[in-house]
Amino acid sequence: MSKISRFSKANIANLTVSLILGLMCFSTTLSWYNRQEMLRTTAIKQDAEAVQKHMDSFFSFILMRMDLGLRGYVITQEEQLLAPYKNAIHDKKVSVAALDSLLRKYGQDSSVVALSVFSKDMDGYIAYSERMRFFAKQGDAATFRIMLKADKGLVLWKRFEPFYIKTQELTKTQIAAAQADYASAMNRNLIFQILTLLCAVPTLLLLLHGLRKASRSRRSLLADLTEKNRKYLFNPREENADLLDSLAIQNSIDNIRKASAFVKEMASGDYNANWEGLDETNQHLNRETLAGELTQMRGQLKQVREDDAKRNWASEGLARFSEIVRSNQDDSSKLTNEALAFLTKYLGAQQGGLFVLQESNGEQYLELSACYAFDRKKFVEKRIEIGSGLVGQIYLEGETTLLTEIPQSYIAITSGLGDATPACLVIVPMKHNEQVQVVLELASFNRFADYQTVFLEKAGDFMASAIVSGKVARRTEQLLAESQQQAEMLRAQEEEMRQNMEELAATQEALTREDHKTSEHRRQAGFEFFQR
Repeated sequence: MSKISRFSKANIANLTVSLILGLMCFSTTLSWYNRQEMLRTTAIKQDAEAVQKHMDSFFSFILMRMDLGLRGYVITQEEQLLAPYKNAIHDKKVSVAALDSLLRKYGQDSSVVALSVFSKDMDGYIAYSERMRFFAKQGDAATFRIMLKADKGLVLWKRFEPFYIKTQELTKTQIAAAQADYASAMNRNLIFQILTLLCAVPTLLLLLHGLRKASRSRRSLLADLTEKNRKYLFNPREENADLLDSLAIQNSIDNIRKASAFVKEMASGDYNANWEGLDETNQHLNRETLAGELTQMRGQLKQVREDDAKRNWASEGLARFSEIVRSNQDDSSKLTNEALAFLTKYLGAQQGGLFVLQESNGEQYLELSACYAFDRKKFVEKRIEIGSGLVGQIYLEGETTLLTEIPQSYIAITSGLGDATPACLVIVPMKHNEQVQVVLELASFNRFADYQTVFLEKAGDFMASAIVSGKVARRTEQLLAESQQQAEMLRAQEEEMRQNMEELAATQEALTREDHKTSEHRRQAGFEFFQR
């Protein structure tokens, strides 16, 4: 028993709530059942009353209108007075169909058969009335009176009366049974409501005692919740005397909602999201709360996204720039112009110049190979000596220079509206094997960021390498041309020497033949001399 008592005390709220819920479920079930019974009995009563209505309407409404309309037509010969007659014929069909459906619904097969017979009799009476209307229309009043005196309506009523009386008794019985069932359902509802009240009052008293006890525990939990909410979620700094009773849970829910919304905004890429209520006045109180941690994480993620965007921007730019360099490497003029145009547009600059290292008679200098201004090229011949001006000096120093205070006389960005001094100027020495080969100069109304200057330095490696490769290729082509020219000269000299040797051999052969002839001639002369 002690275990049961301890269990009951520990779970008094659950037990009372379970009991009330059980009573409510049983009450709901019983109410539903009684309601169905009431609906069923009401439907039966309504159907029985409908049967009575249709049965009464045959003679009190349908036959009366047929007779009235037909008599009025005979007296006045006006078609308009036949409207009640025609409507009664239509209503007869409707009433017969409705009665047939209701009688079949409640299984009154004998009544259905009787109704079918009566319907045929009614059809015969309607046909008889139609013949009367025909004779009346033809002006044969005598025949009409004879047919009228036959009083077929009375005959029809006498045949219909037993069926009418039986049906009325059945419907009255159904109505009485339905009313009794309806009253029984109402009584059951009343009795169970009284029993429910007797059981619910003590149960509610027990529940009230448990709720009071739980209220004290809840207040303690709310106080702890408020403290933990300020310590771990968000501390708004304001104190509220009513917070424990009315707003503690709501504030915790609001803080969780704020945290969820904050995280969702950051997850969607919005790193400008703010924690509602967090400002400079309470920021120092939230350094270790969830609000403060999420705010710090937001700043870190924002920085990471910016760094990624800068890296992606630089990677895409280097890829596109390297493609330009690769595509135009064989044409130095096109290479410098295309490269400068791309860099100027990609960095949002307004003017740019590209100076390439040249050498003439053992003397080095910088030559303006390409310039860009307002989306069109300007062909300018310009030579800068090494160490002369900013470009020449930066060539010697080999370090990128960023200027934000530019003398008005140094450079001006020109447009159709006039001239303006740029806000920023960057000069980048582009190196290959630690040797400056190209110097880039860009002017803009906006300040160049550090990552943009780093991008220019990396692009400079491609540019300088391409310029050196172009120079080497052109020098190789020049040496190859000179070598081919010298080879041609050697071949020409060899051909000339060969021809000279052939001429010399021919001359020598001719001399040999001449000497041979001379020796023969001498021997012949000596022989003749000895013979004599």
